This record gives sequence, C-alpha cells and structure tokens, in this order.
Amino acid sequence: MKKDNKNKRRKYAKNADINLENIPSSRRKMEYFKRKRAQNRLRHTIVRTHTWLKILSIVFLLWICSRLLISSFWYLPNNIFDSYPNKNLRIIGNKITPNARIIQALKKNSLPEKPLYLIDTVPYEKEVEKLSPVRKAFVRRYWLPARFEVTIEEEIPVLTFAPTPNAPEVAAITLEGKIITKEYLPIKSANIKTFKILTYDDYKKWSKKEILSLKILAERIEDYSQEKLLYLDLRNKNDVFAQLETIKIRIGELNSTLKERVERLTSIMPQIENLKKETDYVDIRWDNTTYLKKKAKTTINKKVEPAIRNEISPKKTNVTEKKSIPKIKNKKHEQPKVEVKQSVNKENKQEVKPPELEELKIQTLEP
Repeated sequence: MKKDNKNKRRKYAKNADINLENIPSSRRKMEYFKRKRAQNRLRHTIVRTHTWLKILSIVFLLWICSRLLISSFWYLPNNIFDSYPNKNLRIIGNKITPNARIIQALKKNSLPEKPLYLIDTVPYEKEVEKLSPVRKAFVRRYWLPARFEVTIEEEIPVLTFAPTPNAPEVAAITLEGKIITKEYLPIKSANIKTFKILTYDDYKKWSKKEILSLKILAERIEDYSQEKLLYLDLRNKNDVFAQLETIKIRIGELNSTLKERVERLTSIMPQIENLKKETDYVDIRWDNTTYLKKKAKTTINKKVEPAIRNEISPKKTNVTEKKSIPKIKNKKHEQPKVEVKQSVNKENKQEVKPPELEELKIQTLEP
C-alpha cells in the first residue's frame, strides 16, 4: 500500500515537473501537494467562469442584434415619396430627368411594411429605367436614418430636332439612336452639348453612322467659323443651310467634297466680317469659288409715297361716286403713278453687280 502511494506521488510529481528531492520531509510534501491541488481547482474554476461569461456575452449580443433588426429605425416612412427633398430619399446623377418624374416612377411600387434590408429594390430600378433619358438606375439602402439613394445614369443626347427655326424642339437623339421625348426638353445642362437639326424626315430610323456624321459636321462648322451653330437646316438634303450667330452658310449637297468646302470657312469668315449685315448668306456649294448673296434692298421714293396717300383717299364711295371719278380729269392724280414706276426703274438700272452675284440674287430661300 505504501509502495502504491509512493508511486502515485512520484508519478504526479513527474507530471507536474516537481523535484521531490528538494522537499526535505513527507509532511512538507503533503502541504505542498495540498496547495498545488487548491491552485489547480482555482485555475479550473476561473476557466469555467470565463467560458460561461463568453457564452452569456454571446447570448446578450445576439439578443441586442435581434432587437436592433426589428427596431423602428429600419422602417421607411409611408410618405417618403410625397415630397422631395427629405431625409429618407436622395436622388443623384440626373441632369436631364426632373426629380418629379423619378418620384412618380418610384411611386408606382407601393412601399412594403418590411424592414429596409428585406425590401427588394429591383422593381423600383425597373420603373425608373422606363424613363427615356435614363440608361441605368441603382437604388441603394442605407441605415441611420433608413433611406433610399437613387443613382441615375443618363443617356447623352447629341442632336435635337425641330420642324422650323422658331419652333420648339420636339425630340432629342443619342449616338446609339435612343430617342428622348419632348417632355424632357429643352436640355438646360451646361455639360451636355447638343446641335439643333431642322428636318421633316423620320429621325427615329436614322442609323448610328448618320447621327455621328451630322454631329461631326456641326462640330466642324463651329470650329472653322469660330461661331456658335444655331441650327442645321436639313429640310432639303440636296440644299443644306447652317445658321450661325451672325450669318447663314449655304452648304449645298452633303457629298464627298463637304469637308474641303467647310474648311474654307476659316479664311472666309475674317474677309466678310464687315459685310455680314449686308449679306444674306455665304454660298460654299462650289468647290473652288465662294459667293455672297446680298440682302434685297427695295427702296421707295419717300417724297412720292405721301403724295399718293393724300391724293388717293381711303374713304368708301357709293356707286354714284365711283361712276363720277372717270369724268374728272385730274393731272395731279395720274402723275404720281408714272413717277413711281420711273423711280423703281432708275434704281434697278443703277445697280451694277457681277453676273454671278445677280444669279445668286434671284435665288430665294423657301421657308
């Protein structure tokens, strides 16, 4: 029995890395082992306590997270789409599309009574993307406070269309051929440059190549003339006009020599700087020659005109008075008619112009 106890102590001492030879007596050995067992029990108690504290802290954190997930901070108010701006809705990236149009599209999907993280944003994005200027829409969800952030990626129009110079723009088109409808025009964003085109054609069927060629033509006209292009008249494709800020350019047919003819504007514009007020348009239809068409001057003799108004009275006359008019022989009444015709003939004879300008003068621009 004693031998077994001794072997156990040796085995315990060996496991605990204790040198029994350093302990002088058996009594002290027993006290030592008691203290060692007490230390071990205390260590095990601390470890178990730490484990239970970890478990309790995890349970507490899970409880807090569950309460946060069902808290009212995650719910959007029902009137989020009633007015804008508000703290629960933000719209960014739109330059052409008004905020009111975007909110109307968002309203088509009713807001579910769910926490923010459970709301599906795809239906809202699809409704916003149905608007003609919108290429892509992203609806993101944020917390504290709960809110929607709608990011808009818009189409970039390059051309706008109108039937006449003074008519409002009826549509716009992108390089890819997507049409932006009338309710989003005019485009007021300074970062988007568009060119106005006058045409009666069905521009919805235009190819990407045709749109790009007109954009390049408009940019070249502005670059070579150093003036802003107000509109490009394509109502007659065989006789195209370009209206600048100060003068009109007659381009003619859009053929293979178009680039060379437009490049001549660099040298033409400084030469006609003092003639712009008297010039109707600059004709660059010809490959090697440029013509100027001057504005028509129809002057009437101011001294003769009041005499006509005074002698021919505007009063209404009855039948008897009209019959009596031929019987009165008034030389003064017959004389002004002859003088007016003579004055107009004299003015026509005094105008001396080169033959090519007279031919251009006869041509008139149809509205």
